[in-house]
Amino acid sequence: MRELKEAMHILLVDDEDDCNFVTRMVLKKAGFSGKLTTYTSATDALAHMRSGHDLPDLMFVDINMPAVNGFEFLATCEAEGLLPNELTSVVMFSSSNRPSDLERALGFRSVIGYVEKALSVDSFERVLNDHLQARRA
Repeated sequence: MRELKEAMHILLVDDEDDCNFVTRMVLKKAGFSGKLTTYTSATDALAHMRSGHDLPDLMFVDINMPAVNGFEFLATCEAEGLLPNELTSVVMFSSSNRPSDLERALGFRSVIGYVEKALSVDSFERVLNDHLQARRA
């Protein structure tokens, strides 16, 4: 798994700079040394996905963001055929623990999991294992 952590590209879509900082620190503590791209706007992340270049292996998407929320972002990506794809696994990333948010998140074809903020080393390892299983399927 070490090689994967070094070669992997993670895309983080979250409007909170503090959360992005904490996530970056947790990933480093977990031994992640790959590429991390962060967007504080779902609109900017959508432009990245539409470019078709440098697609992520793993994408963490916050639900509650201004302008375009995480659900709208994923709905657009799936409607445009950007997700699901053969490379990217999506994890919804939110401070919400409402069952309706979890159910809605898991209703997207591209979503493999749901993690409550803040990311921990354990939750990252679990997500990484889920990603590996999803790519093998």
